[in-house]
Order: sequence, then structure tokens, then C-alpha cells
Amino acid sequence: MIKLYSNVQKQILQKLLTKFESSKTYKGENSVTQSFSIKPSEVFNEYEKDSADINQIEDFEKQCRLLESENFIHIDRKYERITKITAESSDENWNKIRTILGVKDKKIRQQEEISFYSKIYENPSCHQIVKDFCKTQSERLEKGKNAEFSLEEARNILQLLTFILENKNEILERELSISVLSDSKKWENYYRNKVLRILKKSGYFESLIENCADEKEENKVILEECNVYSNPSYVYFKGNGKITFQNGNIIPIVPETPLALSSASIKDIAAFEIKDTKIMTVENLTSFNRIKEADTFYIFLSGYHNSAKQNFIKTLHSQNQQKKYLHFGDMDPDGFYILQNLCTKTNINFEPYKMGIEELEKYSSFAKPLEENDLKKAKTLIEKGRFAEIMNYMLEKNQKLEQEIISWKEMWGKKN
Repeated sequence: MIKLYSNVQKQILQKLLTKFESSKTYKGENSVTQSFSIKPSEVFNEYEKDSADINQIEDFEKQCRLLESENFIHIDRKYERITKITAESSDENWNKIRTILGVKDKKIRQQEEISFYSKIYENPSCHQIVKDFCKTQSERLEKGKNAEFSLEEARNILQLLTFILENKNEILERELSISVLSDSKKWENYYRNKVLRILKKSGYFESLIENCADEKEENKVILEECNVYSNPSYVYFKGNGKITFQNGNIIPIVPETPLALSSASIKDIAAFEIKDTKIMTVENLTSFNRIKEADTFYIFLSGYHNSAKQNFIKTLHSQNQQKKYLHFGDMDPDGFYILQNLCTKTNINFEPYKMGIEELEKYSSFAKPLEENDLKKAKTLIEKGRFAEIMNYMLEKNQKLEQEIISWKEMWGKKN
């Protein structure tokens, strides 16, 4: 009959085994006899506090005595209270403890993990980020260190990484979780931060996130670049034009009726005919809805301009090369970074629309002071020789302006 051990007893044995397997004695590098001990508070946090429940203390001490009676541990006491729990160290005992815990010898586990990671990073078809991660884990193990994650966690993380890095179609985060983990919430609850930490550490997305305001924005940018969204993403249009899809369907666009298409569906566009002479991308949805200029076709790209949206803009430009391209964004360093990124990634000369000193002066009563992140970004743009005049003005006046102010005041003025 198999003897059952309580969770408390297993915690005690696990902590002692971990200390032993991390020691020079286990590695064969020690010439003196070592002992391996823990304090009772390492398992039962409240044990040494006067406020601890007496019944819980008695139960804990009883379970320790049972382990002592089986010669797994030795208990030191002072004034009838346990002060130290020491392993009765022997190869036989350590093997029994491993059997109780259902684990293999650390050296065997490490060899199995090294083999697991090696097979992956030696696979030429693997993405470089996956290879680098696996090689790093293998090197840690070969040095006698633990891998960053348990083998079960690592398997799930590698499946998620592979799926995300190879993904070509828009997918929602909960759909990703179901697809890879068969659980709609497991990605968000257990793996999202771990996977994103690996992706950021890889350096692969460094240029994309260098201007992000915070970690939340960095995570969003990285996932959207891999076509993973928290919610469905749409591209909005208004103006005079016509969209022809690959299946032959045609959708006319008129100024009075804005049109929204899912980011996934823009890949199915075969031709995009724009009758207006100006094409303007707008950073903010409120401004997109408000703004209205004659002979202008408006596009709101909704969120980060990932590679799929950039490819769409490039395709649109190839079919409408004689148009004038404009961008309307916030009057702050972030807004100009977005403009620069749009120009650089599409190789299209987007001109800033109502993003100059004139607007800052005109609406200075609505301006806000620059924040620390704004100061850094403004100085970086000046160093790069980009938008120096307006950046210097912002720094001099310590002002920035949201584009909604401009679109509201400009359009309101035209109506009244």
C-alpha cells in the first residue's frame, strides 16, 4: 500500500531536496560534510508569530514528527517549539524523497531538458527567437543552473512563441489561448507576460517599441505586429472612392457615410480607387469623425500601424501615386514619432497637417505641459534632424496639444 503524504510534508521535503540538489555536495565539489536545513516559517509562515492559530501549530508539528519518525528529518527544538528542520542526508533517503515527490534526480532532469531544448534550437526551420531562447536555456542547464521555466511551462511557451511568430492572420488573444492552450483564459492569466518578456528580450522588436510610452503600449505594439489583438481591429475610410475585392465585390465610399473594414479584410482588397486629390491618415478616431475638408479622402488606421497596415498603405499608394499624402496627428513628440514611422515604413512622403507652430500658438490656452517622456522624445527627434523647428518650439514653450482640440475648433468654426 502506497503511503500518502500531506502537502505540508511534501513542501518540507521539496525545500530540503532543493537545497541538497543546489549544493556543492550534490555536485561532488565539497570535501566537508554539509547539512541541509530549513526554518519552520519557510513552510508555515505564521509559525513563529504569537498570533498563530494554536490548532494549525499543533497540526504542523504533528506532521513534522511523522517525517522524523520515518527518519527523513531531524527536528531541533527550544522551549518545546521547533527551531530547525534538518534532512537526514543519505542517497537512499534522497531517492525515497524523490519518489514521494514524483520527481527525478536533478541531473537526470537537466539532461532531459538539455535534450529537449537542443532538438529545438538545432532545427533549421525554427524562428530565430525560439532558437535563441532554447539555446539560452540549454546553456543555463549545462552550467548546472535551472532553466527559467519548468518543462511543462516551457512546452506551452514554445508553442505560443512559434504560433505567434509564424502567424499571418489576425487573431484575438482569447482565440490564441484556445488554439494553443485549449483554454480561453490561460494565455492572459499565466503566459502573456512570460511570452512578451521573451519577445522583448530578443531585441527583434526593439525599433518598434523604442518610442512607446509604457510597458502596456510596448506589449500592444509587439502583439499587433504579430497580428494578435485584444479586440477586433478596424480601418476606417471616408471620402470619394471605390474598393474592389479579390472576389469581385465592389464597395463605393462617399463622404457622408464612413466605412469600417476589419484589418483582416483589407488583405483581400484588389483595387482601391480614390477620386479625391488628397489622402489623409488621421491618428485619432474622434478627429476622424469630426474633420471634413473638400477633396480629401480620410483613413483612420486604428491603433499601432503594424506591418499589415503599412503594406495596405503602400498598396493604396501604388494605385494612387499622383495624390497628395497628409497625416493629422497629435501635436506632441509621440505624434511626430508616429508620422516619422509612417513615412519610414511606407516610404511615402506624408506631410503633417495642422501640426505646426501656428496651431500651437492659436490654441495655446488648451495646451498641456510636456512630460518627462515628451522631453526625451523631443530631444531625440532634434538629434536625428527630424521636425527640429516644432520640437524646439514645444521645448521652449513647454507645450503640447491634442489633435481633437484642433479638429473640434477648426470644424466648429466652419459651422458657426
